[in-house]
Amino acid sequence: MLDGIDVFRISGARMRQLAERQNVLSQNIANADTPHYRARDVKPFSFDSTLLRQQPGLASLRLASTRPGHIGQSIGAANVITDRANSYSEDPDGNTVNLEEQMVKQADVAKAYDLTTLVYKRGTALLRNAVGGR
Repeated sequence: MLDGIDVFRISGARMRQLAERQNVLSQNIANADTPHYRARDVKPFSFDSTLLRQQPGLASLRLASTRPGHIGQSIGAANVITDRANSYSEDPDGNTVNLEEQMVKQADVAKAYDLTTLVYKRGTALLRNAVGGR
């Protein structure tokens, strides 16, 4: 029912992406001692691409990129990528998981999830006020 309202649709997509990222980060922590395990992460959420994907009439509006990687690609589902370029170190056994880095990323996910939840709650409160309820 609320999927027809953009703020709820985008908030839901953001929550699903954050849940997927939390899952990937948890897998990284679980494999911190696995030889040759490469830390992974989820591509960042792109508001523009999500909005364009959700609005079929706006699909023809695309931002021009002036160089490769300048504007992120759209996310259909959460895209899991190997996080080798951003890792701080590599263990002698080839493992790239840094526990401190993973914990910071999990704190970022928690903060972003709280913010998205707040947006969702405020949207429902606004909708409730619009129909005259408390």
